[in-house]
Amino acid sequence: MKSKTNSKDLTDGPVLKRILALSVPIIGAMFMQTATNVVDIVWIGKLGSDAVAGVGTSTIFLQLVWAFASIFLVSSGVLVSQAIGENKNKKAKEYSRDSVKALMLIIILMGIILQVYFDEIIGFFNFKKQVVIDSAYVYLSWMSIFLIFSLGTLLLTQISNSRGDAKKPFLYFSIGVVINLVLDPIFIFTFGWGVAGAAWATGIAQFIAFALFLRKSFRTFFGGLTQWGFRFIRINELIKVGLPTSLERIIFTGVGIAITKIISDWGSDAIAAQKIGNQLEAITFMCISGLSSAMLSFTGQNYGAKKFDRIKKGYFYAMIISLLLGVVTGLLFYHFDEELMGVFVSERNTILIGADYLEVLGVAQVSMCVEMVTTGIINGLGRTKYPAVINTSMTVIRVPLAFFLANNMGMGVDGVWYAIGISVFLRALFLTVAYFYLTNKLLKSEVTVS
Repeated sequence: MKSKTNSKDLTDGPVLKRILALSVPIIGAMFMQTATNVVDIVWIGKLGSDAVAGVGTSTIFLQLVWAFASIFLVSSGVLVSQAIGENKNKKAKEYSRDSVKALMLIIILMGIILQVYFDEIIGFFNFKKQVVIDSAYVYLSWMSIFLIFSLGTLLLTQISNSRGDAKKPFLYFSIGVVINLVLDPIFIFTFGWGVAGAAWATGIAQFIAFALFLRKSFRTFFGGLTQWGFRFIRINELIKVGLPTSLERIIFTGVGIAITKIISDWGSDAIAAQKIGNQLEAITFMCISGLSSAMLSFTGQNYGAKKFDRIKKGYFYAMIISLLLGVVTGLLFYHFDEELMGVFVSERNTILIGADYLEVLGVAQVSMCVEMVTTGIINGLGRTKYPAVINTSMTVIRVPLAFFLANNMGMGVDGVWYAIGISVFLRALFLTVAYFYLTNKLLKSEVTVS
């Protein structure tokens, strides 16, 4: 059903049907985004484990920019969906315009920092091989320029999902993936550009996807050009909602940097193994992120419309989907660990280290799925502090736990993998408790007040 706001109404109709109709295209779009990264690593892996280690390390700092940008990526999704649920389209467009302006400022500032302070950033890891440093420099230099397209597309996707339309993002991500698939081998090997070729292939694909998406949705999402200006109208609300999640992701990225530093003691093979493992897990991560994003929009609209029973039903169905996905991917990672690693690299040591990592990730997949979907639902209620506090605290413990297990307990790099798995389980546990607390207390009190 379409409302006069050109948005899909998620507050009426069968709950499971609405969730699937919204989440399947989002999952498809997220999968396409992941496919781009996986294909990049497959081609880069043909250049050797050292190239993978360099590119993988540089992506940590690209994720740091994404973490800062999450202030507006998350808050735009929450507040636009709630405004649509209240049938206030003008307000939704104000949130969207302010999010774009603020996002551009963050991208420009962080891009300059990455370009200027590269030596200090990569020097932190004390890499012994120059090829690792060179690969990191080339990839980070180019991708920091292309951030405006990748993060811009993510913002458009969040706004589109919040309006109940997940088909457009899927279409444009698909176009980008196809372009990237074609350009990767040409730029990397035919032109001989190596790591720079992978960056350019990705950047061009992201630019085309962003330009097509923006052209199609500009007026619907943001209004006419006359409504734009330098003044921020809703910035305080956006920051209030998005800051907790952004801080969580900033800290999470900081933990990732610390973990990479610990892993670097076992050489570039261990770092390459971790980065390949992360790319494989990203298949689950992005799929469940799609469901989480759908549940944020579904919860936000129904919360705005004060239809709390639909939120509880949505949680039930989302958990069933999450458990199924977690079990399937977990079994895949656990039983086909060496085969999956061998797709990316040929070095035996990297494959063996990565296989151990995949086994731990396989066991942790169900917990990760539960954690992420629950986070999306709680964020859709506008209570972003709960997931932020839980996810942050349970992620920070990775560093001392990894150091303790790897060094004090003599487990080596496997201790790092176990620390990651334990922290994921704890996040899922405490977020589940937080969800039931909110539904039993917060939503009940809202019904009483209304």
